[in-house]
Amino acid sequence: MSLLNYYSIPVSLLLGFVAGWPAVAQDQNKPRVEMESTSLMLGVGGQSGDGVLRLPNLGTNCAYPFKVTGFGAGMQVSASRVSASGVVKNLTQISDLSGNYIAMQGEATVVTGAGTMSMKNRDNNVLIDLESRTKGLGLGVGAQGLTVTLNEPPANAPRIYVLDFGYDKTWVDNKARAELTQLVQAWKCRYVNFELVGHTDTAGKEGSNIEISDKRAKSVRDYLLGAGVVPTRIKTRAAGESEPLVPTGQAVRVRVNRAVVVFVR
Repeated sequence: MSLLNYYSIPVSLLLGFVAGWPAVAQDQNKPRVEMESTSLMLGVGGQSGDGVLRLPNLGTNCAYPFKVTGFGAGMQVSASRVSASGVVKNLTQISDLSGNYIAMQGEATVVTGAGTMSMKNRDNNVLIDLESRTKGLGLGVGAQGLTVTLNEPPANAPRIYVLDFGYDKTWVDNKARAELTQLVQAWKCRYVNFELVGHTDTAGKEGSNIEISDKRAKSVRDYLLGAGVVPTRIKTRAAGESEPLVPTGQAVRVRVNRAVVVFVR
C-alpha cells in the first residue's frame, strides 16, 4: 500500500507491538480492520495509510478498502512499514466505520508486551480494539485520534427478486441463477438479510404443494450458501398455493405462481 502524505500531529498514544498475531485476531467471525502505513521516518508524525474492512460475518470475500489519517503519528523509530489490525464492534452498516476515533482509556503509553487500544467513533457506537502486527515497534496515534474514510458504493439494486420454476420443478435453472448472481453481487456484502418465500400454482394437492414450495425455497437458499452468504442471514418459508402471486381458480397451471420470492430486508 502506498504512502499518502505526512501530517504534523502530536503524540498522545503509543501501542506496543508484539511478534506474530495477537490473541484477539483469532476470532475470524467478527468484522475486522487491517491498516498499514509505509515509509515512516524518525521524528515524522501523523502518517496517513490504507486499510481494509473485512466482513466474514456477512459472507466470504467481503471487504471494503478505506483511508486512515493520524495513523503512525510521532513514531519513535524509523521503519519502512507499520501495520495494525483489530476487531470492529457495533457495526450495523458499512458507512458507520467512517469517522474520527478517540481512545476509550484516554492517553496511554504501552511500549512492551501485548499492547491494545480500544478506539471509539465519535459519531456512533462503533469500537475498534486495535492491536499491532509489527514486531518491536510502537504505533503512534495522534492527539486527534484516527480518522477513517470509507466510501461505500450505493446499492442501486432491487430489494425483491422473483424466480419462477417449471411445473413440478424444484431446482434453480439458468435464468434464476443469472438473477441470483446479480442479487449476490449487489447484496452479499451488505448488512441485509434474505427472506425466501416458496410458492406453487393451484394444480395438485395442497399438502404436496407445500412440500414443493419448501423445496424451491431451500434450493434458492442452497445457491446463496454456495455463493458464500452466511447461513444466519437466510430465512425460508413455504407458502404453497395459499399466497398466489396472480389469483386463479383451482387446478390452474400458471408459471408465474410457481416461484420463489426473495425479499432483501
